[in-house]
Amino acid sequence: MDDDREVREILAFVLVRYGFEVECAKDGSQLQQLLAPVHGPLPDLIILDVMMPGEDGYHICRGLHEDGRTRHIPVIIVTARAEHIYERISEDLGAALHITKPFHPFELVERVRTLVGPPKQA
Repeated sequence: MDDDREVREILAFVLVRYGFEVECAKDGSQLQQLLAPVHGPLPDLIILDVMMPGEDGYHICRGLHEDGRTRHIPVIIVTARAEHIYERISEDLGAALHITKPFHPFELVERVRTLVGPPKQA
């Protein structure tokens, strides 16, 4: 989830290219719609940008880990903030990984593989 459409599109393109199914949300409200039981199965992983309009990625991460339905889903926190304190906040909130922008999209692919394994075959 990232509020920047171009970033969402690039990351989604690369992840899909490497065989992962991707759904994107531009904010917390869209993410909640994607996580609703009527939408289908829960995702294997959630990627959150910290700087979001409305609820920031840290607030959303906290909510995911407090919800019994979603607490098992690994979260990757992405931020442009390079200070060590932000990595510590991500860890304290239970994020599986913290990635600082800029990063190469293929680095994300490798980190996703580490967390969820290779893509499921259709």
